Amino acid sequence: MIKKALLSLFFLSVTLTLSAQYKITDKLERSEWGSGKVTVHQDSRLYNLLGTIYDPSNSQKLQTKGYRIQVYAGNNTREAREAAMRAAEQVRYLWPELSVYTEFISPRWVCRVGDYRSMEEADQMLREMKKTGRFRDIILLPNQTINVNLNY
Repeated sequence: MIKKALLSLFFLSVTLTLSAQYKITDKLERSEWGSGKVTVHQDSRLYNLLGTIYDPSNSQKLQTKGYRIQVYAGNNTREAREAAMRAAEQVRYLWPELSVYTEFISPRWVCRVGDYRSMEEADQMLREMKKTGRFRDIILLPNQTINVNLNY
């Protein structure tokens, strides 16, 4: 009797383990007779996130190509660094929801704003920022890596 219970418990655990490794994209990509073929193109990090439980305290970000708005670009002096920090503070005051990046990109200090996936989205914010009149020489730049929250 105990052997049967242990054996059934073992098979149950093996079945649950195998079913936990099966993801929705696997089912979509499976070819069946009489049905179309679906191919899912995605980053392997997204595939690994499928089936996981969202924990807001452990927010994960994905880096991808996108756009940022440059609100300040100076030279490599202390005054330029302080001006970049002031520009960052102004942006944070006016738009607290935006990500602000103040950094030294040789040979100058820059302050860039936002993590936009599309040029249209970034251009809309650029126009809104220009309306304030607080930022001179504000431009839209393609950025190699922007941070995108993986909210699901």
